[in-house]
Formats: sequence, C-alpha cells, structure tokens
Amino acid sequence: MSSRESVLSVEDFSIEYTLGNKRIYALSNVSLTLGENESIGIVGESGCGKSTLAMAIAHILPLNARVTSGRILFRGQVIADTEMGASFSIRNNPRERKIENQLKLVRWKGISVVFQGALDSLNPLHTVGTQISDIFIYKENLPPEESRKKSIELLKAMGLDEWVYDVYPHQLSGGMKQRVIIAMALSLRPSLVIADEPTTSLDVITQYKIIEELVRLRESFGISLVSISHDISLVSRLSDKVAVMYAGRIVERIPGSTISLGRHPYTHILANSIPRLDSELYEIKSIRGAPPMLTEQIRGCPFFERCDWRTEECREPYSKELREIGKGHEVACIHPLMEGNASQTTGTIIKETRPVSSEVIIETRGLTKLFQKQSGIREVTHRGSNLIVAVNNVDLEIRKGEIVALVGETGSGKTTLSRMIGLLEAPTNGRIMIMDEEADLVDKKKIKRLRKDIQTIFQDPFQSINPRFSVYDVVSEPLIINRKDISEEERERLVFRALEEAELTPVNEYVDKYPHQLSGGQRQRVSIARALVMEPKVLIADEPISMLDVSLRAGILNLLKKLRDQLGISILYITHDIGSARYVSDRIYVMYKGKIVEGGLRDEIIRESSHPYTMALILASIGIEGRVSEVLGERIFKTEDVENIRGCNFSPRCKFAKEICRTEDPHQVNFSDSHFARCHFASEIKKSVSYSGK
Repeated sequence: MSSRESVLSVEDFSIEYTLGNKRIYALSNVSLTLGENESIGIVGESGCGKSTLAMAIAHILPLNARVTSGRILFRGQVIADTEMGASFSIRNNPRERKIENQLKLVRWKGISVVFQGALDSLNPLHTVGTQISDIFIYKENLPPEESRKKSIELLKAMGLDEWVYDVYPHQLSGGMKQRVIIAMALSLRPSLVIADEPTTSLDVITQYKIIEELVRLRESFGISLVSISHDISLVSRLSDKVAVMYAGRIVERIPGSTISLGRHPYTHILANSIPRLDSELYEIKSIRGAPPMLTEQIRGCPFFERCDWRTEECREPYSKELREIGKGHEVACIHPLMEGNASQTTGTIIKETRPVSSEVIIETRGLTKLFQKQSGIREVTHRGSNLIVAVNNVDLEIRKGEIVALVGETGSGKTTLSRMIGLLEAPTNGRIMIMDEEADLVDKKKIKRLRKDIQTIFQDPFQSINPRFSVYDVVSEPLIINRKDISEEERERLVFRALEEAELTPVNEYVDKYPHQLSGGQRQRVSIARALVMEPKVLIADEPISMLDVSLRAGILNLLKKLRDQLGISILYITHDIGSARYVSDRIYVMYKGKIVEGGLRDEIIRESSHPYTMALILASIGIEGRVSEVLGERIFKTEDVENIRGCNFSPRCKFAKEICRTEDPHQVNFSDSHFARCHFASEIKKSVSYSGK
C-alpha cells in the first residue's frame, strides 16, 4: 500500500451462499486495499465473485449470504466481518438494527454504487430531476429549490444540459441515462464509488465517453473508484491497478497499464481473447471448458482443469498468499508465463485477405423501411413527418462463402435491415434478390421456400431457445416444421451433424441436456446448430457474442469463420463492435441512422476509413485517452435525436460538417472497386486524419 490513507481494506474475506442444502463458496480469502483517489479494477468471467465482492462492500447482499472469514474496513472502521453477517438487513435483532443505522451514514455519503443497467436503475414513473433531488431532500434535508439547483449543477458536471432535469428516463439515450446514474452516485460526494459494469449494453462511442467521464470525475471529485467488468480493456483504462478474479479468488494483482502482460495463464488468455484494432490481426483463442461450480471448496489451483500449462504440482493445496513477481505485481501461479512471451497464448497472424467468390447470394437495391412514429417518444423522424425511417435506400451484397459485417450503433437500423434480408419483415420500398430470385413477401409459397436458405442466430442465447426443450428437441424443431418428408432416422442424422458442426461434441453428452444445464457459450452453439440443421446458404448472426463473457466470444467468432471455410456458408454478421467485425469478416458495411455510410474490404475499412463515423468507431475501440475528441471533436458524443435533417444525417455530430452537409445528402465516393464512402469531404478527411496515438 502507498503512503495514501487506506479508504478500503478487504482482508482475507470469504463469503458463502446457502441454496437449500447446498453451499456456494462465492468468495475465498480475498484481500485488497484502495487508497485516496486511487482506482482498482476487478475483472473476471461471470460467476467469478466480482459482483458478490462489490455487494459485500456496499452491504446489499441477499439474506442467504454469510461471511465466513475476514473483514472489510472503510476508512479504518469495520463494516463487515464474521460477527456481523453479510446482508445487514433490519431484523428483530437489536444489534443488527444498530449496525444498519451506522451503515446509513456510510451509504451515499461514504460509499455509493453505479449499477449495471441504467434502464433498471431509474424509475420510469418519475422525472430525472425528481430522482436526483430526492437524494438531497431526504439525505441532506435541503429545500426543493436548493435541491433542484444542486441537481442541475450535477447534471452539467456530467456534460448534460439543463433540460434533462425535466424529462423522463425513456426520453434519454442509453449513454445519457448512464450519466444520470453516475450523477446520482456522486450527489453526496462519496469518497468511494463502486462502478459495476458501468458500460454494459452501451455503444462503443458512448462507452468511450463514459470511461472518459469517470476518469475526469475521479480526479475532480477526488474519489476512490472500484470498477467491475468482464472487459479487461475497460478496467485497464479506468484503473491504477487490477485484481483478476477466478472461482471466487484473486489470481493476479497487476498495474492497470500492464494488464496485457499478465502472467497468470487465465489473465493472459483473457487479455488476448479480444480482437484488437491497434495491432496485427492475430488468431484469438477461447478458454476451453467452464469455470468450476464452487459447490465444493477447491484444494488446488482453481484454473487447473482449463490450463494448458498445468502440472501435477498444481493439484497441491492452494496458498492464499499471492507470489510477488514485480513491483505491484503478484500472481497465484507456480508456473507463471514468461514475461513478454505473448506467443504462449496468442495465435498466428491472419493473412491480409482471402479470395472471395464473385457469385452474389443476396443483393438489396434501394431497400427502405418506414415505421409510424409513436406519440410521446423522442424518435428520429424524416423531415418533420410522423414516420421513422429505420432503413433508408440501402444497397448491399453478400457473396458466396464470405462473411459480411454490418457495423453501427444501437438505432442505426442494422436489425431492421437484417430482418428484411431474412424475410421476416416486409420492406416499404426496394428489392431483395436471393440467388437471382426476387423475394416478394406476398408470395407465401416462395417465401417459405426461400426462408429455408436463410437462417438467423439471435443475440440472446438465454431467450432464443425454449427452456423446456432438450437440446435435441431445440435443434430438431425446424426439421419437424419444415421437413415433414424425412424419416426420424434422417432427422436424427441431421441433428447430430449440426451439433458436430457447432462443435458441441461429443454429441451424446449434449442431446439430452436442457438449456439451464449449459453455459452461455454452449447455448449459443445450440442456437447455431438449430440454424445449421436446415442446411442454409446464408446465416444471419445478429450480435451473436454481445451477451457472452469475453472468454467465450473468441470461440463463437472462430466457429463462424470455420463454418464459412468448411461449409461455404455466407454469413451476415451484425455488431456494434468494429473490432470483432475486423476479426471475423471479409467485407464491412458501416451503417448510421438507416444509411450505409461506408463499405469495403476489411482492411480498407480499418486502415483507410474515409467517413468520420467509421473513424469514431475505430478510435473509440482503440481507446487512447482523449484521442476521439482530439481528432473528431466533442460533437461526436452528441447522441440525442435531431429532427428535420435535410442533408447528411451525421452532420450534427461531425466536426468537419459545413453548410452543404446540412442541406444536401452526400453522394457515394468510390476509392476502389470495393471501397466507398458517402461523405461530401471523404477524400480530404481520409488524407488528413491519422489513427496514431502519438
């Protein structure tokens, strides 16, 4: 610990949950310290214990949790130990009521929490201002007028305009809602803020801005910060130091700036399982297997079963003391990876390009989709009308045996476009050609036949398959509905083959399981097998990795590439993550508010991007501090909807916009046979912008 006073100290802390007659050993001998104005990141997969630790610090654990060893101190005062229990709810016990009263003084003023889901954290029935003002009224006994004044000051400190005070949560974008949550957490100037997955479900540009805001506010408010995430790149940008958790234990402590050099095998694989834009394109690897269930106490290394460098020595009783291997760097591994040898866990460099067939499988021309505007909701409108233009005059091609990525923020029209391509939604205007045959949704027989060739993998593997069906039933259902002519033996053969193609092997171990018995990655593979069983020519993968842990994403991305290479399937890969688009795709289309603004080969888009929006996505993904604002200006973070846009719909957010951009829609500028952008100044911008962080 440095000379700074310890704000938070967690000492040999263990927690277990009771579920019926079972025990879950959620935390085991966790120790960490946090000083004044210091930040620590806690990173790990789902179920590793990071949120349990956060809830213990904030005293919001469920009633079935119990502290079994150690203690937590806040500014030297014990706030959790084995005598106090864990949840600190007001019960009949006078001692617990006394503890609860003491903790009321700590919450908000001492410790506050930025919760994961902005949608769930704000009350939809009350205005933003009411929800912030109530904190001052009930915690500080301030009169309403002074509470309003303080609330507006707080919103402005978060970069939000005064009008936000008077609106309801549903009238704000996801990023604006998250800033409101942060403002509420900072309202009483706490000395410790816990940010639990603060950027989950936010678009990459908004994520970048939230991280910048948290860094700035930490410095200006003088707070100590605990940031919790499964995303190593995020916590490294937010944190002075990082604690990597696995199976309820801290397996590595490391300075945030050197997290990519982690020497525990788990840390290193996590750091190298994320496709990057600021380096050569490497093959990424997933972690095999799944984390232990924690229903029994683990004697040896908890990562043993998944580790490629294990030895019999790793089975020996596990020491709770981490081994120091450098300044501020400790690891719980008897065989730490050699320093700087990234090749131990990273794959081979991927060749620049691969040959793509000239045969077009799907083609759209002038595809447009309009929706009726809902009254009372702030929506993007078209020239002041009451119509929402979800997709606007889109031309797109998907060729045989290629992966085409469609990249854009939430609300860009990606999913609506994919539903039209998948023949699940009728276009308002335009044409869809499937293998030179026009798809007309009025012709039901033709559409039913064509739909068999286009199958969709949905975003959420937890909701896209029936929880009451076994794996066999889930995968065989499309055959039962659409292939009534085949025998039961043939159906079984196709199901088993699809499961093998989705890498759920040995198949016999999976066919009788139910969704709740599978991990998130395994469920998504079941969804993929369900799509493959119809032997389609095209797969539409709609955000297939966004709901998965970082460690599982690489496996799904590699599987999509394998299906393309081995089966010759064409894939439309939809994502907000341009890093994963670079890794998995042959070509990329970038979409903004219903329009394709840039398209080209993978390397053309990443290395020679020519539209400011594409540049913003790339720079935000790289994450160099202040770089997005420096290159593209603060206007890029303006995400609220603007009506009556006559020209380029990106102009309200564009640093380079001039009068022509506001009045005239840009034409397509071609840079090669494959690369184009729709921007009045694409050629000039392409020459003037550098991605270098230097």
